[in-house]
Amino acid sequence: MDFRDVTLQAITDFSTQLDEALEGLTPEEWRWRPTPTANHILWTVWHLTRVEDAWINWYLSDNGERWKVNGWAEKFGLPARDRWGFGDTADQVGAFPDVPANVIAGYRADVTESAQLVIRSLSTTDLERTNAHHNPFNPRPAPTFTWVLARIPVECSQHIGQVAYIRGLMPEQEGWKE
Repeated sequence: MDFRDVTLQAITDFSTQLDEALEGLTPEEWRWRPTPTANHILWTVWHLTRVEDAWINWYLSDNGERWKVNGWAEKFGLPARDRWGFGDTADQVGAFPDVPANVIAGYRADVTESAQLVIRSLSTTDLERTNAHHNPFNPRPAPTFTWVLARIPVECSQHIGQVAYIRGLMPEQEGWKE
């Protein structure tokens, strides 16, 4: 077992946890917001998938984000430009398109499949590399591949916790995961 196996196991684990948190939600529940300025589950799942897609397919591999390459932006009714949800306003979250659960599940599956290929292709010598050409933190230094591989499960797990929390706040979801 090496870093690739650990990273892919983390992705599998958080994907399973997300599936459990989403199970049985209605379209209305996907868009429910505990307050008018809070994120809803649909936007949160899109955001965590966009972040994973960008780190894996834009930063680690230059394969091109599945969002753009495989037409997911069009399926979501959103522009293909670089929008990952960072800094989205409450109005942007509220105006997020109604996307069926199967479309977001398809995008998630596409990103997960690409993660398998990209992560398996990395070597231990890649771990200290950076991709200055695709540095989202410019002018700060570009992160190492090690940092990115550690960041993906951390950020996605945080958002999965948010999804579960939002679901738990829904009055009709009381005790959903006992």
